[in-house]
Amino acid sequence: MLWDQFVEARLDAIYRSASRTYQSKNTITGLIRGSPVDIAEYIFSHLMWKCRPHAASADGVAIRIHTRFQDGVPGLFTQIGPYRSCFDAVVAEMEQGSRDEIERVAGVTFEEWDFETEDADAWNMTYPPLADSAENLPDQQWDRLRYHTLPICFERERFTIVEKLPIWARTVLNNRDQEVLVDALGGKAICVPDERLEGWERILNGETPILEEEVAQSQPSKPRVGRPTKIPATIKIFQEVFPDGRDCSWSRALALVNARMDESVSMQTLKRAVEAVSLAQSSDHPEE
Repeated sequence: MLWDQFVEARLDAIYRSASRTYQSKNTITGLIRGSPVDIAEYIFSHLMWKCRPHAASADGVAIRIHTRFQDGVPGLFTQIGPYRSCFDAVVAEMEQGSRDEIERVAGVTFEEWDFETEDADAWNMTYPPLADSAENLPDQQWDRLRYHTLPICFERERFTIVEKLPIWARTVLNNRDQEVLVDALGGKAICVPDERLEGWERILNGETPILEEEVAQSQPSKPRVGRPTKIPATIKIFQEVFPDGRDCSWSRALALVNARMDESVSMQTLKRAVEAVSLAQSSDHPEE
């Protein structure tokens, strides 16, 4: 599989590039695209467009995929940024009562990024730089690699187009192309014609640049969100304190919630928790 070849050949270089960005004092934390493997997937998607990807059915019929991948216009390989993915995954699990859709689309190695943008050192601590003497990524660092972004149109582990857009697709703006793509090609495998693979070996052996400096986004995807591990607990306490909804000021609500929390939460986390409750309720009563 092309992805497996790409990761084996180039992830070491991408990891080094990512770790330099994580360490840089000039990096805007909220613009980081994700872990080294998230970044590798982002780079790989650009390479796929150069190879003219097709969607293949079980009977071997392949159809050219024309939706483009570009910043600002969601496409086949678009990822939701790590901070927004935290919130969207928490809401999805709360609404659906399981992680089935998360694991099916994002893969079992997806893990919510359990930090806020103020925790700038978290990236560097989680994915530390390699020792100067290390030629390859050590096994223990390979084992710690996780995805922190949610894909929208494709399933990571099967590399197929989703049969139905996942619940978090509703948070993506201007994604009409994604809806059309999934309606037409959902369930088909993503592949490229053999004749388009000329030069692939040059990419794998490092002769061709592959955007390894593309570690940060040009624009933030969404405002920061509360830690996902705090949001479910905040939701539980909020619903206990306000079974009929908030009936006081935000500052008073925060004080009442924090009085019953094991660990205090910020106003931002409380508002995200309330937003999650509202989203869940609106999905339960779509006609209201």
